[in-house]
Amino acid sequence: MTTTDPSALIDPYRTTPARLHNAILGGKDHYTADYALATTLATNTITPAITESHRFTLRAVEYLIDRHGVSQFVDIGCGYPHAPNIHDIAGRRSGTTRTLYIDNDPVVATYGRALLTGPNRFFTDTDVTDTATVLADITAVMDTARPIAVCVSGTAELISDAPAVVAALTDRLPAGTWMVFTHITDDVYGHQIHSAVRTLRGAGINYHPRGREEITAMLTGYRLVTPGLVAPHRWPLVPSAGDGVRALFAMPRHRAAWDLSAYAAVGQLHR
Repeated sequence: MTTTDPSALIDPYRTTPARLHNAILGGKDHYTADYALATTLATNTITPAITESHRFTLRAVEYLIDRHGVSQFVDIGCGYPHAPNIHDIAGRRSGTTRTLYIDNDPVVATYGRALLTGPNRFFTDTDVTDTATVLADITAVMDTARPIAVCVSGTAELISDAPAVVAALTDRLPAGTWMVFTHITDDVYGHQIHSAVRTLRGAGINYHPRGREEITAMLTGYRLVTPGLVAPHRWPLVPSAGDGVRALFAMPRHRAAWDLSAYAAVGQLHR
């Protein structure tokens, strides 16, 4: 018998990537096990890398609306709703934006259908590695003749064959599609990231940090906007006075002079 009651699907003693991510971001949709693991990781460099990657994604959404007129966004591996969500940010910039959230965690799907759907907002519980179905989901609700931005943040690290998955998705996306991408790396503070990976795998979460070369290869085909592939807190794009661009919402909290164990980029697909 299939149940739609999220409480029947929850094991509060076993953490999940979505609940852990929510705990790290300061959300409320997690349990003691998730909070305990987030607390264990609080002094590890993976924590500011995750939080700044999330803030970068929100800034990138604002940037794409303001600078490039993008009004359609897809959040792949969206996790639990956590305000501000992409549609919250997009809605503040334009009343005509459309947002598609994709995540196949059954509890996330239950919450997503309840909280992330509405006018111009959609949710599907597709496996993000099933790129053919992901594209079908996108074409079902988006106008592919107009620019679309696909956000992959906090997702690729959870997929063992992420380079192949991203490549397959890229092959299926229409030219002109934007990619908002973040990835945790062990290039910076590698000993701490490896320690975090051991902790995560001990909790049953397979985690895969990657180096700059592999991450760069995952973005093959995308023309990256300035400043290219950088740490997410160094992608501020603060508007100049008088340039007509509204102030960005989620500015970095991590000092620009400090290193961070993550990379981020915004690029447009060219064939």
